[in-house]
Amino acid sequence: MFEKSTHDKSTGEKPERLLSKDYILLIVASLGAPFMNQFFLAVLPLYIGRLGGAQLQAGMMTTAYAIASIASRPFSGVLSDKYGRVRQIIIGSLVCSAACAAFGFTGVIPIMLVIRAVNGVGYGMYSTSTSAAVADVLPKQRLAEGLGYSGLSFTFALSVAPAIALHIVRGDTPEDYRTLFIITAVLCFACAVVSCFITYERKRKKQAPGDGDRAVTYEGKAPGDTSPPGDTSPTGDNPLPKTIFGFEYAVFAPMAVLILIYGGQAGLQAFLTPFARWRGIENPGLYFTFNAIGVLISRSLLGRVVDKRGPDVVLIPAMALLIVLLSILPFVSSLTALVAMGIPNGLCFGSILTTVSATIFKRCSTARRGTASGAFLAAIDLGMAIGTPLLGALADLYDYGVMYRVGAASVFVALILYLLICSDKRYQARLLKQG
Repeated sequence: MFEKSTHDKSTGEKPERLLSKDYILLIVASLGAPFMNQFFLAVLPLYIGRLGGAQLQAGMMTTAYAIASIASRPFSGVLSDKYGRVRQIIIGSLVCSAACAAFGFTGVIPIMLVIRAVNGVGYGMYSTSTSAAVADVLPKQRLAEGLGYSGLSFTFALSVAPAIALHIVRGDTPEDYRTLFIITAVLCFACAVVSCFITYERKRKKQAPGDGDRAVTYEGKAPGDTSPPGDTSPTGDNPLPKTIFGFEYAVFAPMAVLILIYGGQAGLQAFLTPFARWRGIENPGLYFTFNAIGVLISRSLLGRVVDKRGPDVVLIPAMALLIVLLSILPFVSSLTALVAMGIPNGLCFGSILTTVSATIFKRCSTARRGTASGAFLAAIDLGMAIGTPLLGALADLYDYGVMYRVGAASVFVALILYLLICSDKRYQARLLKQG
């Protein structure tokens, strides 16, 4: 799976090796964040209720975590680009570890709110730098494929972490929750230890400068220089592109598309259980299992297609299918029909994440992969932070059917925006015109 790759048969080029020691270590190091997030999502409302707090306070902690994470991403990306990814991964992991441990030893909700915000800063540093480091160690011609495989850690955590967390706190005692938070802290600390053995940055410092950052030309496109305008080589022959808030201009259109998609998709994940009960379906848990299977398939297989044919061939059909799924969801009235939507929705969701991530990395300078990673993850955070409360308000004012139809409309706007502004076809045409 890791050795075969798409490549230009006309030139007979041997495919570059995907599997490496640093890539494996980064995948292991990236397990901490999704497990930490799923642990907290599963038990935080229960823990706040156990302490006598309201669910609004549990929501405020999630909001504080998200805002701190979003705010930390621009400077985390800049620091990652300037001082190295691995150092930021280690620091972010240690901050998360300390915050998780501290969370288990206080029952004062205002203090817990501050700790949760600190945890968000650590997560922003950790996740931004990990994604950038993964892109660093992957062969350029297999970037989407490698990002898809590395993203399976999220799918794995989504599948097993909530059940693990709920099993640990099944007694609903303070000691149970403290045990879970300590386990989470140890997991994050272990990720920091694993990261210490990632050596690619040290090796590159000892090597001569390479060929610089060159964007990938997909099979079937005209040969030529497809570097982003103003891109630079490590020797500094050309200036780096201009930035806004530390982000290169090339990231903003894909970010807008991803924010709209995540904003529309947010209701499907956050409100599926109450929606199912509204439709007379008592336990929709099997849907999430099949959804995870769809994500697994898309992340394992579709990255190769993106690397070979470009993002349009995957992203456009995925958005179109997601619009259809969200549009027909209000009419679902049985568990069988709901579960049948799990795999196709997972296919759409996984392929969109992998494709947009690879697109942002390929359109930005290698020297700024840290900020590119921050842009991608900030778009996800913003989409969820904006979409979830807005869709929830629509469900309260009207019903879940209206909510999901508005979600479909949001994805439709994302598709139009992609076609008009940032499709790969238009991007490649602009590069040829400018070069």
